[in-house]
Amino acid sequence: MRLLIAEDDPDIASGLCASLRRQGHVVDHVDNGAHADAALGSTQYALLVLDLGLPQLDGRDVLQRLRQRGDGLAVL
Repeated sequence: MRLLIAEDDPDIASGLCASLRRQGHVVDHVDNGAHADAALGSTQYALLVLDLGLPQLDGRDVLQRLRQRGDGLAVL
């Protein structure tokens, strides 16, 4: 499965990515909302792990844009 981690805390992101990769997942990581929105618009993911307090574009705004595009992607 291809997953997107949108997290600006490097320690949290590193741990999440490493753990998910050990489980065999392909993991992309972005550290701000603008990059998350761009990645979601260009790549198909099975799951998004979304920090609500992202810089540049708040996580809630990322989620709102995702839903406005009609994307039913699972989000944690």
